Amino acid sequence: MADATLTNKVLILLGNGESSETFAAPCGGNVSTITTTNNTGEAVTLDCTDPLNVVPAIQRWTESQDTSLSISGRLSLEALATWREWADSGEPKNCRAMFDVAAASGGGYWQLPAILQTMTVTRTNAATAEIEATIVAAGRREWTDAS
Repeated sequence: MADATLTNKVLILLGNGESSETFAAPCGGNVSTITTTNNTGEAVTLDCTDPLNVVPAIQRWTESQDTSLSISGRLSLEALATWREWADSGEPKNCRAMFDVAAASGGGYWQLPAILQTMTVTRTNAATAEIEATIVAAGRREWTDAS
């Protein structure tokens, strides 16, 4: 028996939109969530040989795929302009959901155009402000293996 090899090498990176685009994790974000969804269709089908006596089956298929990302943590001044400008523009930004490990271990990233759907900033009493951002796909995600 062997123990599992666990990792914390999960990052969400935001593109800067330049012609030679670079990606970076927003400063202050310490919780990253990646959600992939296969939206399914379904139909109940009768047995072709004995449709009245065999319990019908449900057949399912993928109709579309979706991706959402979330980042939460402390609001840093280094990232404030990035968040504010993206919230104000409403425009898609290229994002990467990265598993920062070797390709042999399944590493690589999904890249996708995405929209900042919600940004919530919270401050309680004298504590530092916290941010929670929900980012939704604005197109297809594409996988690239780690190099």
